[in-house]
Amino acid sequence: MNIYIYGGINFTNEIHKALDHSNIRFKIDDGEIVDVTTLEYLEELIIDNPHEIFLIDENKIVGDDFISKYLKFLVPKDAIEQSFLDQYGIGDISIRTYKDVAPYILKRLEATVKKPKVSEVESIDDIFEVFEDD
Repeated sequence: MNIYIYGGINFTNEIHKALDHSNIRFKIDDGEIVDVTTLEYLEELIIDNPHEIFLIDENKIVGDDFISKYLKFLVPKDAIEQSFLDQYGIGDISIRTYKDVAPYILKRLEATVKKPKVSEVESIDDIFEVFEDD
C-alpha cells in the first residue's frame, strides 16, 4: 500500500516527521511514501486506486460553500474539490494534529493485511496459504 501526500511545504514536512517518528516507512512492506506535487497527478492517482492512503492538506480542499462558488479568485488553483474526494471515498477522515496520522495509517495497514479467521483455520497449511498468495 502506498501513501500519497499532497499539500504545502509545511504540511508535507510535518507529515514526514510524523511518519519517521512512528516508523511507518518500515511497516509498509511493498509500498512507498510519495509526495504529489500537481493536482492533475493527484486526481489521476485517486481515480486509478482510491484504496491507497491519501494525506491531503485541508488548505488544498475546496468545499461547496459560498466562497468557493462565487468568489473563485480566493480559491487556490491547486486545490481539489471535496465532492471529487467524496465521489471516490477519499474524504473520510479529518485529523486535528499530526500525531494522529500514525495511528490512522497503522489501522489502515492492518485492515489490508490478510489474516485468517480462527474458524477458517483447520491446519497449519491453511495459515501458510494466506502468505503464499502475496
